[in-house]
Amino acid sequence: MKILVADDDRTVQIALKTLLSKWGYEVVTAQDGAQAWEILQDPKAPRLAVIDWMMPGMEGPALCKKIRQSSLSSYTYLILLTAKTSKSELMEGLEAGADDFISKPFNAGELKARITAAERILSLEKELKVKNEALSQSNINLSRSNDIITKDLQVAASVQQSLLPAQTGELNGFSFGSLFMPCAIVGGDMFNFFPLGDNHIAFFILDISGHGVPAAMLSVTVSKTLTSLIWEEAMTTGISRNGSGTLLSPEDMAAKLNLLFQSSDTLQAYFTMILGITDVRTGRTILTQAGHPHPIRVPSQGALETIGNGGFPVGLLENAEYSGYEFTLNPGDRLYLYSDGITECRDDQDNEFSQKRLMQLLEDSRSQDLESVMRTTAEELFRFHGSGSFSDDISIMVLQRN
Repeated sequence: MKILVADDDRTVQIALKTLLSKWGYEVVTAQDGAQAWEILQDPKAPRLAVIDWMMPGMEGPALCKKIRQSSLSSYTYLILLTAKTSKSELMEGLEAGADDFISKPFNAGELKARITAAERILSLEKELKVKNEALSQSNINLSRSNDIITKDLQVAASVQQSLLPAQTGELNGFSFGSLFMPCAIVGGDMFNFFPLGDNHIAFFILDISGHGVPAAMLSVTVSKTLTSLIWEEAMTTGISRNGSGTLLSPEDMAAKLNLLFQSSDTLQAYFTMILGITDVRTGRTILTQAGHPHPIRVPSQGALETIGNGGFPVGLLENAEYSGYEFTLNPGDRLYLYSDGITECRDDQDNEFSQKRLMQLLEDSRSQDLESVMRTTAEELFRFHGSGSFSDDISIMVLQRN
């Protein structure tokens, strides 16, 4: 280890160099503060310096202050060599940047103890620097990884968004509107509607337990599986060919999904669902409710009503049974399907938005077109919650018989 000795007294300089060299240190000497400062500019300069307080040109405290105000690559431990003993003078040295003192005339044992302590502190400082550099590199690597993950999630969000229907649409005499606001970049909610032949429409909404990527991946899987199952059932009954077959059984399809998606050691998830089929000629609709919030029917005239009969989430109980609920959508009627992210949304006082508040909102916006209703719903949720950072996915879909 290198040590700088800066002292204009040649005798003291030689005595210090002799002792330090005897203890195994490499000693570099300077005649005054200016020469010491020049030596310390070298990247390979000593990081421990014994500096005399009284030197021509630049005294010890001034040199300490200059070192502390500089941007040297590593910390330099400074020991002032002084005959001064008053507290005010020692405080002056500390305020200038000195780490320690050695009194003149110095004692060899005391000198060795001070040097050993300094060496220990510099070793810790070096170790900390290495750890900080490693931490800094880890942060850089983590930032790069986060950038990659964020880009991948944004792509996944685009894929998920592409699987959702347009925010507004027309199909076989029905109008549709929707709103989707995931609590993360991707979400576990999914909904869709599509024609089954000329005379029927299938629709569903899903809410996967949990949030983020696992829920989003499962929502896509369930959505694709459910769509395939609906078409398979439609082909079997003949509903997709000419619309004359028996109306499909949503409750039977829910039971099949329940067996397919049973929670296991590798799949610890379940989901709630509304699945329905509507005959566009008559408005006759049958749906099954699997643990999902009750749909809200807004008739063209008259009071709003909740429909459905509860049911168990899919994938939670192996022997769960599901039942159908039948009703008619008359011209002008609307049917709203939504996730519990809406009704359980909370304000800063921990109050829930609630189904009651949602129904009042739908009542007040009864005369608005579907696009305006979705926009009003989003605005009201933002206002109620107080921010755009929701704790659960927000989704709502509405179908209206024209």
